[in-house]
Amino acid sequence: MVKVCVLSGGLDSTVAALVAKLKGDDLYTLTFDYGQRAALREINAARKISEVLGAEHKVIKLPFLKDFGGSALTERDRSVPELKEEDLDNLEITRETMRSVWVPGRNIVMFSIASSFAESLGGGEVYTGLNKEEGTTFPDNTLEFVNRFNHLLEYGTIRDVKLVAPLYNLDKAEIVKYGRELEEKLGVEVLKYSYSCYHDNGEDFLHCGTCESCVRRKRAFKEAGVEDPTKYLR
Repeated sequence: MVKVCVLSGGLDSTVAALVAKLKGDDLYTLTFDYGQRAALREINAARKISEVLGAEHKVIKLPFLKDFGGSALTERDRSVPELKEEDLDNLEITRETMRSVWVPGRNIVMFSIASSFAESLGGGEVYTGLNKEEGTTFPDNTLEFVNRFNHLLEYGTIRDVKLVAPLYNLDKAEIVKYGRELEEKLGVEVLKYSYSCYHDNGEDFLHCGTCESCVRRKRAFKEAGVEDPTKYLR
């Protein structure tokens, strides 16, 4: 069965791609350029990860999402929030930062396109890195979202297509541990090529170290007891 992974190049989607690769089926990866600040770095990271995994990689442009606006990720005159590690478990703070970086309808649009692509190949599974930690603030990172989307696919496709979220019950530290285990099983190294930062810092794989996504990444490697291969500005 064909596996299509929505691969942003971030830590979570990279581990989801490792899970899909472990299945041993044909693997395709899709990266979406919706005008986000880090689009170039995400694409380059996803391309490298796909190359290592032997996956066919495609970049799909969604310029209208930037035109719609509403997110600090696509509007350069809006500031991307910076957090400290102790802020990560403060729901009041993280719900506010979620609203700042929320891209209206992004996951609905991306998963719909990925599902269409999977159906064009005869049907298959669409893999995503949705997980428990981000599900505490992002409603489209929850198991309920996955279940409801799959219910929609029962009516929206005529071939067997399913959204799969293998990390939905894991936090970031557990994802790092799982990722390392999968790397060892598959004999590959891809976590070092993943790109989590909300910013383009002028160099592939270089992270700012202060946006929420970077701070979660730092904490995850530390709590997992896995050496962090990431280069941070701060």
